[in-house]
Amino acid sequence: MNRKGYLFFLMLFAIPLLVLSVSGCREKALRVGILPNEEALPIYVAQEKGIFHKHGVNVEIVQFQSAVERDAAIQTGAIDGAEGDLIAVALLRSGGTPVKAAAIALGATPSEGRFALLAAPNTFTNVSEIRNKTMAISKNTIIEFVADEMLQAKGIDPGSVQKVNVPKMPMRLEMLMQKQVVSAVLAEPLASLAELKGAKVLVDDTKLSTNLTQSIFFFREDTLKKRKENVQKFLLAFEEAGQEVTKHPDKYRNLFNQKVQVPPELQKNFPIPKFSPLQLPTRENVDLVLEWMKEKKLLGKTYSYEELVANDMIK
Repeated sequence: MNRKGYLFFLMLFAIPLLVLSVSGCREKALRVGILPNEEALPIYVAQEKGIFHKHGVNVEIVQFQSAVERDAAIQTGAIDGAEGDLIAVALLRSGGTPVKAAAIALGATPSEGRFALLAAPNTFTNVSEIRNKTMAISKNTIIEFVADEMLQAKGIDPGSVQKVNVPKMPMRLEMLMQKQVVSAVLAEPLASLAELKGAKVLVDDTKLSTNLTQSIFFFREDTLKKRKENVQKFLLAFEEAGQEVTKHPDKYRNLFNQKVQVPPELQKNFPIPKFSPLQLPTRENVDLVLEWMKEKKLLGKTYSYEELVANDMIK
């Protein structure tokens, strides 16, 4: 074989190997779905400060405006994981999409992640007066769960109020302000906006003895099995970014206002959330949610803690 023929032979085999080598370096991104919630802030911080890169994980943030859109994406495999809650995890699993919670994003302590039951301006001021009155909630979601638990904590039967299903929180706020309903359950920052506009806080879940709500990261089981290290690195990066936010909150106010869609009236003074170190939902948390879902007949079967929570993702 002459020199030219030898070089051609080498290139014929070397080029495919080079292509394989380069494509192997481009690790498939871990696609994580998020809503414009408080708990999304560390994800954006990790992205902007290169913390994901530092931990060796390629993350693609996929934004959704509703939990319905998010759940549809994880059902089809368009995303690998998402921020959500334990009710979403149980409902998805019951519907045939095997997912598990991997860590708490926000809500490890009662003071993290505020939900409030509020009365419309100039209507009533004591939660005991809510019986037989209208209350806007989002049916079969974390909102209805926390509504029921807050009422029961105050000795009120949830069945004694007239629940009005209003899935979109901005619409719930608007109806409350216009007195189309006389009470509503809202999460932050809209709970604070309602209070600023004259609504009366009847129950604040951060002031109850029981920790009712946790925002969690959950992932498809196939992702947890095949890409365990990537999920672990993502969680470590989130934790680092969360601690950075907790130590230097004012440094990230502009990013927070932008990404969490904080109403203009609150952007100067609304408190930046504080984040706890990584931890799993407790059995008590999970059992509380499952018992409520069982009473609501939302599940076809009873799930164990181990079926809903992956206990090996936090290093």
